[in-house]
Amino acid sequence: MFLHNSLQPVVTGEKAHIEFNLLSFDQDVYEARLFYRMKGEMDYQSIPMRQEGYSLTTDINTKRLQPGRVEYYLAMQSYSGEVYFYPAEDPQRNPLNFEVIAGESGAYNQAGAEILILSPEPADVVPQDELLIAVSIPDENLDIDHSRTRFLIDGVNVSQLLDRDGDLYMLVPKRMRTGNHNVEFKIFDSSGNLLGKKEWSFRVSSGMATEAAFTSRTNIYFDNRFQDIARVQDNYIRAGLNFDGSYKDLDMGLRLQYNSTPGYSAQNATRYSGLLAYNFSPRTRLYIKGGDFSGNYDPLTFWNRRVLGFSGGLKSTWFDLDVSLGSTASAVEGAATISGGDTTITRYGTFKETFLSVRPVFNFGRYVSWGLNLINGKEDPGSIKYGANPRESLVMGTTLSLNLDNNRIRVKTSMQASINNKNARGKVDFDTLAKKYDLPSSAKSLADLLESSGLLTLSQGLAPIPGLAMQVDAYFSYFNHMLRVSYKSIDADYTTPGNPYLLKGLRGFYVADNIRLIDNQVFMNIYFNSYTDNLSQKDAETANQDFGATLSYFPNSNLPSLTLSFGNQSRSNNADTTNSALYPEDNSTQRIGVSSSYSFDTGALGNTATLSFSNFARDDKVSLNNRSSFNVFSFGIRNRFPFPLTTRLGYSKTRSEFGAGATATITDIARYDGGVEYQFKGAGRGMEIKPFANIIFQQISGGAQDYNRLNYAAGVYMRSEKMGALSLRFDYIDYSSLAGVDWKDTIINARYDITL
Repeated sequence: MFLHNSLQPVVTGEKAHIEFNLLSFDQDVYEARLFYRMKGEMDYQSIPMRQEGYSLTTDINTKRLQPGRVEYYLAMQSYSGEVYFYPAEDPQRNPLNFEVIAGESGAYNQAGAEILILSPEPADVVPQDELLIAVSIPDENLDIDHSRTRFLIDGVNVSQLLDRDGDLYMLVPKRMRTGNHNVEFKIFDSSGNLLGKKEWSFRVSSGMATEAAFTSRTNIYFDNRFQDIARVQDNYIRAGLNFDGSYKDLDMGLRLQYNSTPGYSAQNATRYSGLLAYNFSPRTRLYIKGGDFSGNYDPLTFWNRRVLGFSGGLKSTWFDLDVSLGSTASAVEGAATISGGDTTITRYGTFKETFLSVRPVFNFGRYVSWGLNLINGKEDPGSIKYGANPRESLVMGTTLSLNLDNNRIRVKTSMQASINNKNARGKVDFDTLAKKYDLPSSAKSLADLLESSGLLTLSQGLAPIPGLAMQVDAYFSYFNHMLRVSYKSIDADYTTPGNPYLLKGLRGFYVADNIRLIDNQVFMNIYFNSYTDNLSQKDAETANQDFGATLSYFPNSNLPSLTLSFGNQSRSNNADTTNSALYPEDNSTQRIGVSSSYSFDTGALGNTATLSFSNFARDDKVSLNNRSSFNVFSFGIRNRFPFPLTTRLGYSKTRSEFGAGATATITDIARYDGGVEYQFKGAGRGMEIKPFANIIFQQISGGAQDYNRLNYAAGVYMRSEKMGALSLRFDYIDYSSLAGVDWKDTIINARYDITL
């Protein structure tokens, strides 16, 4: 179903471009997200995938990543509510990966994130009564630690007065002296690395405003993609408008996105949302949202879940409140076939699911934050006729955050309980449930409360015994160490309607430490994880031990950087080998790797060479057929000419061996890739023109069939500050008669966007 090119090693500081193409998928993509983490970390980070027809793309900014292995997988939800993964089987524990190679000294600490100045613009003269300082960070993929954000006016740190709403940061000073002022804004990641900075000056006048103090930023885009894949032609159109504005103390925003592919599911692929917020003071803000929005309470409760409805709340120094109400899915009727008086459901429909979330938070200064939450999701049994069992779930819990010693000690805890109803069709009395689950009579008052409030239905599918989830993260930043100690426990039957991608059925400890040594020339990452998963199968609970280290050297002199890595992961259980319902495991996978990058000049030509080798070896004591080994060698060189021309060449060789003895299968893949890019600057009205061409050629031998795969792309990117940006791209893929069929795929994409 997916076509995905594995990534070549990426030098620290460059963007890792990840792309998935859907070749055979008969549903609509409701949402697609990429989950990634550094090898050894407990949690995956999540970033949205951009949709261009059936192409899903995103970029990982490696400037904030340590050298080493990056693990990732795709999670995708269709409009019918089904969740798909790539890799399909257990992606959290069997992810894809690529290597980040150490670059020049401190390369990952460069501040390259884009920061937009909304008001006042550099060198502006602003009346005192209309002063609003506002900046925006358009890259939603950045992993920003907001507690580390620094906002300075004339050298004075006023970060605690800064107000944030999504990617918008604002400050309305009560009073500023007339004259010139300097503003400095910086954002950091959780490891303390500088992600971006912006510094500018403006002037405050003593006079009153003579016209409305209205500022705005509008982005408009249009995207068209034509594809001929597997001899099926499709054309997709997407367009959108993003508007941000402010008038005095009132902020407003509007998001519109049109999608031409409604699909069979009849779920609206066109998205829209609006925001109104009023700032009573720099730290007190009242807001309301409408349309499509998502929340970020907590990964165990409400996290990047798209909801169509309304959200309102308050943010202040001592108290925050958010209330969200809407639906996560609209009703779509299923299909049925009637034969001989019997009805057979040929396709289940989608129930309308209502969503409710309430979150009050009590803030005790900047050091303690205590929150409560209630999350409720209910599928309406009466919304469709032909469907499976309608489901309901309720989550209640608390969170606590501590911030001590100027961010050097941070503790985040979340403790939640959920009650599920796997079939909300048809009510039953309390005595029936009490007998089924051996409940005390005192539980009747709680059951009556839940039903009378409309949060849950007393039906045959209700499981009143709560599923529990807990996560504790502690960060310690001392003596050039960034130590993280975590504990996670999530019951297999714990369910939250606010996070469909949550990994459940596990319990254990995770420890990771990033260490800076020898004047920031040597970096070490050490990790140890010990946890148990498959908690839903008592006879097959699996113990996991994962430990390893990465050591990177950035020389100050003109020498190559070097990264060494080692890791070992083991899984074992006591599952009965004769029970086909269980999966017995007793295996270990060892990984060793070495990589290097070297930047050097040959005359006026600047070069960066990369070299890496990795070996993975899996030993399985249960089945010899599950033994495997994997070797990959890669070499690449990038050339920067004295004129604006950049070229890139790469080669990699992989060998995979599965099984043992006579049953072993060996697959070899040789890959050759190259690219060229030229940049014209100042070509009329300040226009920038960048044509490019890339090619990938692979030779696959072994397995069921030998074949070649050719993929080349060419295009041009044109950008003008006044006229906007236009990009054109053409892709061609040739599979050289794979499986006896002459497959040749083409993709043409055009996109235009302009910011006003």
